[in-house]
Amino acid sequence: MSQYILPFALTLGLSAIFTPIVRYFALKWKLFDYPAPRKVHDKPIPRLGGVAIFLSFILVVVGYVVFAPEKLQFVGEKILGVDKNLLGVLIGAGILISVGIIDDIREMRPIPKLFFQFIAAGIVALFGIKMWWLSNPFGPQIVLGNFSPVFVILWIVLIINVVNWLDGLDGLSTGVSAIACIILFFLSIQPTVNQPGTALLCLIVAASALGFLPFNFNPAKIFLGDSGAMFLGFMVAIFAIISGGKVATALLVLGIPIFDAIWVILRRIWGKKAPWIADKKHLHHRFLKAGFNQKQAVLFLYAITLLFGIISLFSGTLSKFWTLLGLIVLMIALATILIVLEKRRQNESIQNI
Repeated sequence: MSQYILPFALTLGLSAIFTPIVRYFALKWKLFDYPAPRKVHDKPIPRLGGVAIFLSFILVVVGYVVFAPEKLQFVGEKILGVDKNLLGVLIGAGILISVGIIDDIREMRPIPKLFFQFIAAGIVALFGIKMWWLSNPFGPQIVLGNFSPVFVILWIVLIINVVNWLDGLDGLSTGVSAIACIILFFLSIQPTVNQPGTALLCLIVAASALGFLPFNFNPAKIFLGDSGAMFLGFMVAIFAIISGGKVATALLVLGIPIFDAIWVILRRIWGKKAPWIADKKHLHHRFLKAGFNQKQAVLFLYAITLLFGIISLFSGTLSKFWTLLGLIVLMIALATILIVLEKRRQNESIQNI
């Protein structure tokens, strides 16, 4: 474990240094996320926080590529002196951070953003990151074969948008992504997985998010922006694939936002609305309507993420399946309770008029 302390501390420090610098320029250039009916903040907040996260990440990764490339080896094959898999990840991340910055400066329409998400995910698949099989709790493994690239691309795009949509409360997306990366770090160093390169990347991303989090936690001084949310979602999605193909672990860690995103998409389609049209009906918004404040809602969702993440580390395939079902039941129960509390608050407000 000692070999991971330095990169973690270095990335954490760089992120904590870069964040106020990025915030200064965002304020200077008036790059704000302005209040709107579908948002919970009531004053302009600078964005572009993803730039600070990405800069701390890329500087540490480049340092390893130059001075200790053996620490970040995945397939062994190299292009321009960089591991082929890692190069694909860095190119994809570069595309997303660039698109995110453009969106943070001048909002892009959803379809072009989705197009570039597919491009970034496609590059990852093109550079050799594959998902050969899926665990089956009731039988033999499900071999993906030629469908592996399709699965990889769809999975990455899904998690990018799950993390992006989760970015509705101060610090929520940042903290949940950091927890997910830490859980996947511990998964990667398990003897049965033994992927030190993946573990190192997980820890670097976690540290870049944690260094940013104090500035992003309620009351937020700076927002992730699409640049940060898409980057974090992209990296978490990739870690779930390359850390021994533990998609089930990611499903448990990110279970609530994933199922919430699926429910929101289905609800919008049922209501004959475009799935990408934002609203305030995500689960985390329900907490606020039920009477919780932002800190309470975010800390509660942190706790659930951490709890199911820890359970996933000590669960076999069948246990993860039943735990996943339990998570779905928990989410349904939680949503029901929040809706009841919301209705009660509305009735009390009417009675007090």
